[in-house]
Amino acid sequence: MSEVPQKGMSKFLGANPHKTLTRLIALSIVFDVLAVAIWAAFPAIQWSIYRLGFAIVGAEASVAAALFAVVLFGLRKRQKWAPPLAIAIVVTQRVFGTYVFFPSPAIAATLVWSLVIVYFAYRTMKTPNVHP
Repeated sequence: MSEVPQKGMSKFLGANPHKTLTRLIALSIVFDVLAVAIWAAFPAIQWSIYRLGFAIVGAEASVAAALFAVVLFGLRKRQKWAPPLAIAIVVTQRVFGTYVFFPSPAIAATLVWSLVIVYFAYRTMKTPNVHP
């Protein structure tokens, strides 16, 4: 018996690392903008042991969304600098997020998200014929 290959999540995540990274970066933009909107609408959830307030955490998420937009542009144009910039942004976000929001269960979720982006950025950099 031959096995029928499954379509769906494996195709979505692994068939083309460049396309997957592009989707992840687009979602990161949406998530950062959504985070700013939620923090603005519900100030009580802006918890930080350092009491930085909306100005700092909102600015960080806004800057990250803008930088991810630059990465998205670079990915769409298949620029070689886009995947390393994506890695630099997520590492910087995790350092800032861990410093500001520790301890928080959300750190684990954002860490996993960041690791997935780093993985696909690395795969994009190492995949031949992805960049012109």
